[in-house]
Amino acid sequence: MRRIYADFRRRQQVLFDSAQPVLIAPRIAPATIGTRICLGWNGSAESASAVWTALPWLHRAQAIRILWSEAYQRHGPLAPELQTYLAAHGLSADRASFLPIDNIVGAGLLAAANQFDCDLLVMGAYSHSRLRQLILGGVTRHVLEHATVPLIMHR
Repeated sequence: MRRIYADFRRRQQVLFDSAQPVLIAPRIAPATIGTRICLGWNGSAESASAVWTALPWLHRAQAIRILWSEAYQRHGPLAPELQTYLAAHGLSADRASFLPIDNIVGAGLLAAANQFDCDLLVMGAYSHSRLRQLILGGVTRHVLEHATVPLIMHR
């Protein structure tokens, strides 16, 4: 448990200190990366920045899926609007909604990405305040602690 916590703290620190998008690799290297990409979309500025960062990856992908949930949505563009934005960039993406698992949105997001056989998950990070995340947890924290696929995150 101590090792997992230390890994989480390092990942969290990089996200907060870099002010740049971050590619986070899992412990075990995947066979492929970026062929089946999931976009964890909640309409936040952080999500939009992550998608913009991933555009070069998206152009090389074989399949793209936008993952969204009413429990995850913030104020901002909805998944169909993201789909339109991607189409304007010549990208075809489908959409899939997901539900939280045991009231944990991050678990639902990871399950939906796994169901798509995703080999890269792109998402914003910490759209809630850091204090709220520390006290209540959140999607970013859950994904950082449990993801087994590479992540592109942007804060």
